[in-house]
Amino acid sequence: MLASKPGKAHVSIGALLGVFLLAGAFCLTLAMADGAIYLRTMMPVEPAAEALPQEPDTAQTADADTEQWLIDLLYQDDQDLVYQTVQDDPHWHVVRMRVTAYCACAICCGKWSDGITACNHRIRPGDTFVASDPMYRFGTEMIVPGYNQNQPVEVKDRGRVIKGNRLDVFFDSHETAKKWGTRHLDVLVREK
Repeated sequence: MLASKPGKAHVSIGALLGVFLLAGAFCLTLAMADGAIYLRTMMPVEPAAEALPQEPDTAQTADADTEQWLIDLLYQDDQDLVYQTVQDDPHWHVVRMRVTAYCACAICCGKWSDGITACNHRIRPGDTFVASDPMYRFGTEMIVPGYNQNQPVEVKDRGRVIKGNRLDVFFDSHETAKKWGTRHLDVLVREK
């Protein structure tokens, strides 16, 4: 059949080749940083006659090393904020804590997933608070780097595995809580 219609075969191959060349004219780079996706389009340029060695492109594909580096950089800035706050207000003190996250679902809270915290606070959408060991009374304020835009949150809940210098930050969704993971952070604490 192709032999009887050579014009159509040439058109199809030509169209395919044109699309390939058009797509090859652009280089798309995707990078992830803190959950945001950035897309960059670059047109290739003709190399200059006396081209200097080029530095590697700073845009990288999203891989685990790059993502971890960006997260570490973000938390370093947050930790600097923590130390600055301590210097500005002597009522705050720094405690190194293992910080995990949870939500009000049955997976995270089991039989206590009724939407009411240990201090009888009814959870509402957008709430931000922490669950801590009983050594921190309800109402104690904490600044957890990277949580709630580094604004103080109160202790409003407890957890059966939250003992010692361990903290659980609250999120509305299970997926967001899972993304938080486990972090070892310098947390600012102000007792009430």
